[in-house]
Amino acid sequence: MAANERQLLVSAERCIGCRACATVCPAGLITLSDTDRRRTVWFAAVCREECTRCVEACPTEAINLPTVTGAVRGEGTRLDFELRACAGCGAPVATVEMLAWLRAVIPPEVQTDAEGTQWLELCPQCRQEVEAQRVAREVIMARWP
Repeated sequence: MAANERQLLVSAERCIGCRACATVCPAGLITLSDTDRRRTVWFAAVCREECTRCVEACPTEAINLPTVTGAVRGEGTRLDFELRACAGCGAPVATVEMLAWLRAVIPPEVQTDAEGTQWLELCPQCRQEVEAQRVAREVIMARWP
């Protein structure tokens, strides 16, 4: 066992499947896949990297990297999440847990735009289309005598 080995522990109760940790892990010890409205996140059992990027990136403090004091058992952790579909086009937007967390931390008045569009339920492309239509209406109305 190397001196710098740490156990990669994740709390299934706190993880929201947001992909922040997988995005920043330089060794690819955290991976995810999206298939058929499901997201699966795999966490390796042991981390030998000299960084704490995953811990720092996690918005819910679901990851811990304690030093390994004995043999680590198991192959890691697998978490599964349901992906919510875009209200506009049906494409996957985010995990149910991530949307619930966003609703809890973002003020309700920010969760909708001036027209009441619930942008949390829209994929990036549909958000752009809704905003483009709003801006186009404003331009047309400003030119109308």
